[in-house]
Amino acid sequence: VREAVVSTQSTGPGGMLITGILLAFYKSPLEIFLGQWLNQSFNALVNFTNRSGDKPLPNSVILTAYFTATSFATATSIGMNKVLGGRGPPVVSRFVPFMAVAVANMVNIPCMRQQELKEGVVVYDEEGRKLGQSSVAAQTAITKVTISRICIAAPGMLMTPI
Repeated sequence: VREAVVSTQSTGPGGMLITGILLAFYKSPLEIFLGQWLNQSFNALVNFTNRSGDKPLPNSVILTAYFTATSFATATSIGMNKVLGGRGPPVVSRFVPFMAVAVANMVNIPCMRQQELKEGVVVYDEEGRKLGQSSVAAQTAITKVTISRICIAAPGMLMTPI
C-alpha cells in the first residue's frame, strides 16, 4: 500500500493536488510554510521510496533531507514574496511557488539519495550481470531525476498563473 501511495506514478496526481494548494495559498508566511511542508513531506516519501539500492537509510539522513528541503523551499517562497512584493505585475508573484518547488527538488533529491552519491549504484550489463558500483552513474541518475521532477511540476505551476 505504501508503494502505491508514494510511488513514482503517484507523483503526477499527488503533485497536481499539491500544486493547486501551493498556487492558491502563497501570500502569507503561514500559508507558504504549510504548503511547502505538505509538498516536501510528499516529495520526501516519494524520493525515499524510489531511491536506488537495498541498504537501509539512517533516520538522520532522512530527517536532514526533509528538514533541509522544507527550509529551503519555505525560505525561497518567503524571500521571493518579499523581493517581489508589490513590484511588477501581480502575475509574477504567482511563479514564486514554482521557484520554491524547483529549489526544494534540487536539495531534497540529492540529500535523500546521498548514499548513492557516496557509494555509487550497482551497474549491470545487458544480460543482467553485475559489473560493479558507479558514482558517475549515481550522479547522472540523480541529476536526471531532479530535472524530471522540476519538469513534471512546470506545466501546472507555470501555465496556471497565466
